[in-house]
Amino acid sequence: MITCLRNHFEQFCSSRGYTLDEVLPCVVSRNGEVWTIDVEHSAYPRIPRRPEITAPDLARTDAPSFLTKVKNFASAAVSHVAAGMPMASDEEIIRRHDICLTCEHLQNDACILCFADARFRGWPGTSASSVGPIRAARPASGGR
Repeated sequence: MITCLRNHFEQFCSSRGYTLDEVLPCVVSRNGEVWTIDVEHSAYPRIPRRPEITAPDLARTDAPSFLTKVKNFASAAVSHVAAGMPMASDEEIIRRHDICLTCEHLQNDACILCFADARFRGWPGTSASSVGPIRAARPASGGR
């Protein structure tokens, strides 16, 4: 049981994503603006539990070898220097960063396919993704 002011409870309900009408069956007493609510009532909305966070699978077999990752990095660095070290625009960096953060291949802030650190991947104008979304939208001019 909880006892609170009606308007406070209404704000609480709103912040949780349900209406006061949905919890009215749970109100056991009203004394003016002071209400008592049975939070154990079957009609009282329950906050969904957070989804379980699973630990990254460090034994994945689809990740490239360390030597392949070094080769990818060296190749990207050479391409970046050969292209005149172009820099991506701020908007492009943010867009690329958002893509990396939602990618299934990101583990511990790094891409398991190319070993790129998600915090720094987007700044070179020649940056490309191993899975496509960044590569597909890479600016032809190399950004700024």
